[in-house]
Formats: sequence, structure tokens, C-alpha cells
Amino acid sequence: MITKRRFLMALASLAGAVTELAHAQSEDYPRRPIKLIIGFAPGGSSDATVRTFALELERQLGQPIVVENRAGATGLVAMESFAHARPDGYTLMMLSNVSLSALHVARKPLDMDKRFTPIGMFSATRVILVVNPKMIDVRDLAGFTDYVRRHPDLHYTSAGHGGLGHLGMELWSRASGLKLSHVPYRGTAPALEDVRGGRVPIMVLDANAALPLVEAGVLRAVVNVSSQRSPAMPDLPTALELGVPSLQIDGTIGLVAPPATPAPILDRLRSAIRQGTESEAFAHAARGTGAVKRYMDAPEYGAWLLKESERWGGVIREIGLDRGG
Repeated sequence: MITKRRFLMALASLAGAVTELAHAQSEDYPRRPIKLIIGFAPGGSSDATVRTFALELERQLGQPIVVENRAGATGLVAMESFAHARPDGYTLMMLSNVSLSALHVARKPLDMDKRFTPIGMFSATRVILVVNPKMIDVRDLAGFTDYVRRHPDLHYTSAGHGGLGHLGMELWSRASGLKLSHVPYRGTAPALEDVRGGRVPIMVLDANAALPLVEAGVLRAVVNVSSQRSPAMPDLPTALELGVPSLQIDGTIGLVAPPATPAPILDRLRSAIRQGTESEAFAHAARGTGAVKRYMDAPEYGAWLLKESERWGGVIREIGLDRGG
């Protein structure tokens, strides 16, 4: 008959063996292909950026990266499913900060410790404000602000209701005391087509997406609304440079692991993402998708995500988006 003491000793021995095995598996990670979940639909610029970086991760980790698109609800479908992934390093997710805003719109808590563990940021997009010059003849932020002040019935559009373009303009409107009405579209393409066609005069969008129309004179770039200038339009100043910090919209993508992922695996992934962003091959390929490399290691990235969540959550609550406003 097994005594209670023997049973407890056997249980402790088994737990120790499992711990040693898990540690050994962590030390030689990765040993098989890695699944990478992304919350974007296939074919878009964000999807292209992620797939570009996935190739770099393959080179760094020595294993295939299998990309799986789980689009829906601005990234929430992917995020909700990822929270239940096994913390073994073989299921990872590319996180857009747009999804953090979507959490607030859906009235869901961030609960970062329960949803994911930050590994690092690797990419950012540069966002600009453009106008149709046949509808609004302005050339800079000062002229645009004055025009909006004199025409309170103006409309603008972005890639979607509750997205960063929408929220960024709402934040600026409140800080400046001016009013613009948002016309939401489902995606950049249909919104851009209506601005081009003269149905909506103003839009906030990715600089690379706007570049061909700006060069052709169909649209006019008024100001860069990201924290840094765009390589596609290096002469266009940022609103931050012009003393308007409220008009700052940064779209970013980073890599996260499931909660409770072992430290050795996280360290391996942090090293891979750091080396990947230092690669000239990635920098060159990213420019082709409209992205620029922007690296943050895990601690800084985690703090930045919390700050972003608080910033946009405040705007969402103020304008009532979390109540269907």
C-alpha cells in the first residue's frame, strides 16, 4: 500500500521531471514550425508587412513561420483566440495597436497579463492628412485649421469607425475646439476613392497609400500626423514639429507571446526580433509595404502599449464610442 508520504514524494518527483523537461524544451527552442496569428485580412499593407517580417524571423529562428489570418472586429477575433494558446512559443501573434482601441470600443478590459506577453515592436506606419484640393484649397496645417474654423460643417473620412484615424481627428478636434464630422468607411480603398472623387474633402491615411495621388496632384498632403516624418514624404512636417501634439497617430505592429511563456523562449524571441529589425533586408522590404522599422524591446513595448491603451480609451469614452456613440 502506498503511503501518503510516498505519494507526495512521487508527485514532487514527477513535478520536478516535468519542470526539467519544460526547461530543456525551452533551451533548444524552436524545434518545429511556429504558427503566427495576425488579425488582418490577407492582401493589405499590414498583412504584407507582417509576412515580410515573418520571413526575417524564419532566418533568425531557423524554423518555418506559418502565418494564419484571423481577421474580424479590428483584431479582436485574433486576440480573443490567442489568449487561450499554449505558452510553448509555437503560437505567436502580431499585435496592432489598433486592436487595443477596439477593446475599448467593445468595452473589454485590456488585461495584458491574461491576454499576451509583449516581446517587441518592429514596425510603424506614417499617417498623413490629405485634402482634395478642388474642394479645399489649403497647403499646410495652419491654413487647414483656419479653414475648418470658418467652415464648421466639414466632413472627413478614415479607414474605419473607431480606428486610429478617426480617434486621432476626434482628439485634435477637442483639443483645438473645432468640429469635423466623421464619415466612416470599411477600409482605406473605398474611403480614398470617395475623397479622390470629390464626395468627401478630407482623409487621414497611410502616407504610402496616398503618395501616388499626391504626386499626381489629385490629393494634397497637408501634414504628417505621426510622431516622425515619412520616408515617402520627407519634406512634409509632422504636427508635433508644428507645435500640435494632439494630432499624433502612430500605427504600430509588434510580436507577442501567450501569457506564462517560459523566460528562455521569450529571450530567444526577443533576440530574434531585435536582430530582425536590424536587418537591412527587412528595412528595404518594409519600405515596399509602406512601413518603417521601429524597434522597442519587451519592457518598453509593454509600457508603450499600456500608454496607448489609456490614451485612446480616454478618447473613446469621451465621444461615447463604447456606448455605441
